[in-house]
Amino acid sequence: MDNPSTPFALAAIVHAGKGSADALLLEFVQELRAKNYRVCGLVQGPEVQKEGHSLRTVQDLDKGTLYPITQNLGSESTACCLDIGALLEASEVLRQALESPADLVIVNRFGIMEADGQGFNNEIMALIDQGYPVLTVVAHTYLPAWREFTGGLAVELAPERQALWNWFESSRQAA
Repeated sequence: MDNPSTPFALAAIVHAGKGSADALLLEFVQELRAKNYRVCGLVQGPEVQKEGHSLRTVQDLDKGTLYPITQNLGSESTACCLDIGALLEASEVLRQALESPADLVIVNRFGIMEADGQGFNNEIMALIDQGYPVLTVVAHTYLPAWREFTGGLAVELAPERQALWNWFESSRQAA
């Protein structure tokens, strides 16, 4: 799954199910920061309660700000509950990363919105264009869309600590 010969430093932890890579990603961020690397971006945050409903969040790694990215559409709704406005607000964190001396930028995941050509795609491409290493998370479900989005040039990582370190070190050597 590892492909360290990519021409740009873009990688995704490929995982099997909801939340299965989030703890690994947070541990990796903590390890990088303990070694004085500058890591910024967005990670999955804890669920928050609003009006008796649980909402998923993303969290700004620098400021700790939580952005609720889902909305309550009612128990009968079958529509996507992602809140486009909240995603847009959270994307500002990624745009601000373009002005930072980051060693790595985390984009919480490449999911349904990104697979549909929306979400954080513009921010991912801007970061790559400016030479920032970018790491995200992709479920098997969205892997074909991820490969199409990246032209097959991104590294696909197993959800293993050593795979993350190998990619990060090779991306720094290539820079």
